[in-house]
Amino acid sequence: MDHDIRGSVSGKTITIIVILISIVGLWILGVVYILEQIGEEEGDQDLVIYAYESFQSYGLGPSVIPQFEEKYGVNVTVVTPGDVGTVLGRMNMEKEDPIADIVIGVDNSMLFKAVDMDLLEPYKPENFYRLDPTMNFDPENYVVPFDYGYIAIICNRELMHERNLDVPEDLLDLADPQYDGQMLLLDPSTSSTGSSFMIWAASAAGEDYSSFFEDLADNANGHVLGSWDAMYSQWSEGEAPIAISYGLDTAYEMMWYGTNNTITVVPDHQGYRQIEGAALVKGADNRELAQKFLDFILTDEFQSQVYNNYMLPVVPGIEIDQLFVEYGQDAEVHIEPTTHQVKINYDDWNEAWRQAFYN
Repeated sequence: MDHDIRGSVSGKTITIIVILISIVGLWILGVVYILEQIGEEEGDQDLVIYAYESFQSYGLGPSVIPQFEEKYGVNVTVVTPGDVGTVLGRMNMEKEDPIADIVIGVDNSMLFKAVDMDLLEPYKPENFYRLDPTMNFDPENYVVPFDYGYIAIICNRELMHERNLDVPEDLLDLADPQYDGQMLLLDPSTSSTGSSFMIWAASAAGEDYSSFFEDLADNANGHVLGSWDAMYSQWSEGEAPIAISYGLDTAYEMMWYGTNNTITVVPDHQGYRQIEGAALVKGADNRELAQKFLDFILTDEFQSQVYNNYMLPVVPGIEIDQLFVEYGQDAEVHIEPTTHQVKINYDDWNEAWRQAFYN
């Protein structure tokens, strides 16, 4: 009797337990699904930016990214694979399923490459009217310019004096044999600064650019770096007294260190402005948020911070530090070619550079 009752009760209990487990299981699955959906929606609000290394290391990124995150309540991930040439190479490998939404650093020397590789999607910000018209190097609106700077020859004052070297006054002076082994240059295939310098040098030399590249190769003596960061680090450590950088280098040194050991040379009749831009990646997951970032680039909040990038704002009326005015170097005459001229001549210039430096 007692045995039969216990068996009957146990059977009912088991049935109830099974039902409860099924209900709880379905509830858990429902909660997990909801959380996954929420996570996906929040993930869709994360903006991924590909940029060159110094965008983060020299302060522009850390200055403006938090402002954008706070303004829109989103998270921004900045990935720095290397200099701009390296960034474009990575984007090309990911073209079928892009990770980045925005690419930063596509300038007037590298734009044609990005367009030819079909990596970008045109976008014209609603506040584009704020841009200085002379800075708009892309009539098809693939990029939004955000800063600019003059490519410059920089010299370590002490080393130049110790080695009894003349400070070059002209870009073509770098062919002088006195500079044999005394300079650091950049690879134009990986560095946007290097690409800009190659174009600047070819423009200054004219039809004799191949010969000029050979003289540069002799004087560089193998000191060709893959990125501006690597080059500037070696130059700062005294690897060579001469390097290629930007017209605000002396001003920046004065701002942060109060010293004046850098001689910055921008020949007045040979100005080359590197104009940097940001662009919407073709096939970006977060297209709408990416467009908001491109709008943000031309606001006062962003433009007032570009000094952290050794560069100048592209929106007129932004206050510039007095040290930049006093110590910055610029030029009256500009020799930078148009984007179209760069496109049709770049392969020839680059082949001549390769022949001079690597054969």
